[in-house]
Amino acid sequence: MILITGHKGYIGSHLYKKLEELGFDVHGIDLKDGNDILEFLPEENFEYIFHVAANPRVQHSVEQPSHTLKHNVLVTSRVLELAKKVGAKRVIFSSSSAIYGDGDGPMSPYGLHKLMSELECKLYSQLYGVDTVCLRYFNVFSANQLYGGAYSTVVCAWMEMLRQNKYLRVDGSGEQTRDYVHVDDIVDANIFCMNYEDSFNGKYFDVGTGTSISINEIKNVVSKYHNAKWHYAPSRIGDAKHTNADIKKLQDIGWKAKINSKLLIEKCFKEIKNE
Repeated sequence: MILITGHKGYIGSHLYKKLEELGFDVHGIDLKDGNDILEFLPEENFEYIFHVAANPRVQHSVEQPSHTLKHNVLVTSRVLELAKKVGAKRVIFSSSSAIYGDGDGPMSPYGLHKLMSELECKLYSQLYGVDTVCLRYFNVFSANQLYGGAYSTVVCAWMEMLRQNKYLRVDGSGEQTRDYVHVDDIVDANIFCMNYEDSFNGKYFDVGTGTSISINEIKNVVSKYHNAKWHYAPSRIGDAKHTNADIKKLQDIGWKAKINSKLLIEKCFKEIKNE
């Protein structure tokens, strides 16, 4: 039996659907159903727990740090308590590249809170014998990603602005880079870690492609297919300038991303013309 927290969110819903397709008995809990993890968690014999639920907006964490701490750090602590209580075999924790900032550590409360939860995951492995693994997602995207959602990227934002014939916003110089990883690869990495036979004992892994793309590179792709209107805005507080996954650790145990993000991003903007 498997539990997914945040199973109605962007990543959680894709993971839930895939596990069901594979024939697993999957249960979910989500705030969208009015079920707050801080108030209720089902106590079943869960073998694996995927903790995906979070408030993942960097800007919101800058503006409301204590609220983000409550719904990220404290919620993770509750999930780990449940895992210990029901004797779960493993907790797969959805972490973030925001932990790195620009290489010197978190630049936002969100990144700090993810790091705090990673440390607690490791502690639970050491202190209570609950096997945990932390997956540091980079910029997750897909062609059907909803604009305005918790994991909204520049890709889905610009796609939506093109549909509405509105200005496409560039924050800062556009030279900032991101490692874009497809949501199907994120799901695949989670399931790989569920099935991994050895213990993780609180280890963390970057989940990305190992290749970064600048905002200006994506802007050039857009301009190749569209006569877009552009608006430049100041850089956002708490945003890292550059992110790039270290993919070696996951490759060493047998997993790597399969989807070429650059090709898919170009396909996204090319196909909008035919909508």
